[in-house]
Amino acid sequence: MGANTAKDHHLVPKYLLRAFAEDGHVLGRWRSGAEHRTPVRRAAVARHFNTDPLTEGEQGTALETYLDRHVDNPSAPVLRALREGQWPLEQAREALVVDSLAWQVVRTQAFRSFDTQVGRHVFPAAWAAEAVDYFAERIGRPLSEAERMEVFWAALRTAPDPSVVDDPRSPLRASIRAFERTRDVLAAPGRRLMLLHSAEPLLLLPDSGVALRHKDGTFSFTPPLLPGAVEVFAPLSPTCLLISTPRAHYRPHQGLTRKIAAKANAGAAAWCQDAVYRLPSMPWPARLRLAHTPLQVRPPHLSAAPAQQQSGRPPSHPEIRHSELRAILEQLSHTPAHQPPARQDS
Repeated sequence: MGANTAKDHHLVPKYLLRAFAEDGHVLGRWRSGAEHRTPVRRAAVARHFNTDPLTEGEQGTALETYLDRHVDNPSAPVLRALREGQWPLEQAREALVVDSLAWQVVRTQAFRSFDTQVGRHVFPAAWAAEAVDYFAERIGRPLSEAERMEVFWAALRTAPDPSVVDDPRSPLRASIRAFERTRDVLAAPGRRLMLLHSAEPLLLLPDSGVALRHKDGTFSFTPPLLPGAVEVFAPLSPTCLLISTPRAHYRPHQGLTRKIAAKANAGAAAWCQDAVYRLPSMPWPARLRLAHTPLQVRPPHLSAAPAQQQSGRPPSHPEIRHSELRAILEQLSHTPAHQPPARQDS
């Protein structure tokens, strides 16, 4: 197979979109309320979404090629088997499903929006914390606790817009590192996959591919994005729902009920960035509405105190287990000679 050099990158794999299509088309509904029949090839796509903006040629599309070869191609036949009712899966095939789910959480505009919003909220505090150290270096002595707090709050109030240190590769690195964290959560002991079927089409597919439902029944963006108690709803077809859950309240013998389908569709409406897709012959669910704007991260309430001496190892990014993915992350972390140095990821 040659390198994937397409400019339009699918945020939801085409094989999944085809499960919601008739005659090669899905019916999309946008936040404006407009509906359009959309060819699968043009549904849930974003131009150059996974392209390295600082590298040309095949290396520039290394991440998109990786997703095609190592995620979508291996998982497509396994998810097709699930839609056809082959359950349970052997361990190796279930691991492919968990990988696919984890990637689907982080490969979309919804995750990128989350990452961007968190970064914008955190940046002023990070800038102010660095200003404290910089000020101490400039005057050549340690600051008192009162001085550190004074410098911190002054720098916080005057912090520049985060765009001054924007790194166009940061979103790509964030998705790779978030995949490892997400997979660890979805593969944790006590978490299980549930597969529910219905006799009639009931499910919508968001342009995020999945929806995250919190224990309190909400679909908020509030960090952390993926707490251990979260459920991941993944519609595999209009009649088949895959759920990753730490709970034991589902009854597979009862199948996909209208109540569970309504929860999944509410999640699809909440987690889509622009559009929700469905089978063209399926009616839009009654009383379901798309909000005018996508999910937003609530601004944090910030407090500060002088740091105490830290003990133990500092936090670090998770290990990247796949060698080809490690190589892509290294490429995205290496600054080309003609570019200014990249900022460090938080």
